[in-house]
Amino acid sequence: MLLPKRVTTLLVNNTPPLMILARKLVPNRIENHLVLYLVNTLSKEFLENGDLDFMSGKIAKISIPDIKVEWFFTKSDKSLEMITENNGVKISPDVTFSGNVNSMILMASQKVDPDTLFFNRDLKISGDTELGLEIKNMIDQFDLNELSAPFKTALTTWSDHLLEVKHA
Repeated sequence: MLLPKRVTTLLVNNTPPLMILARKLVPNRIENHLVLYLVNTLSKEFLENGDLDFMSGKIAKISIPDIKVEWFFTKSDKSLEMITENNGVKISPDVTFSGNVNSMILMASQKVDPDTLFFNRDLKISGDTELGLEIKNMIDQFDLNELSAPFKTALTTWSDHLLEVKHA
């Protein structure tokens, strides 16, 4: 464990306000670049094998309301791209995944199945449900070993703590 349990608890319990503050301090361009890097790292094999071709021409929205985040993704020729609103023009997603930051961490860490989160109403999928199911199934297959050590450690520590608190 990198951080003392007390510090981990403090950070995880205060995630939303800390993330909102971090988002105010870090420029959107840097945040978007980091998120896109992580998504493309995890999707690399799927992109190379053509397993993400179903995303061509489609837009998926990830919404995390408790930290005021909305990201829009689509597939280009060789990678996933993030779409941002230009001049106030609203983006119309084909499918939207929405949940609080802790639910998204549990799903990303593969510690809790997205179906469990969905049926517990911790994850909402709206719009094109067939597209949503394909994306959800892809997320289930991500190889988290592709993440660099700091990201993997943070994800594991955070999700383990959430599960520990949930079962305490």
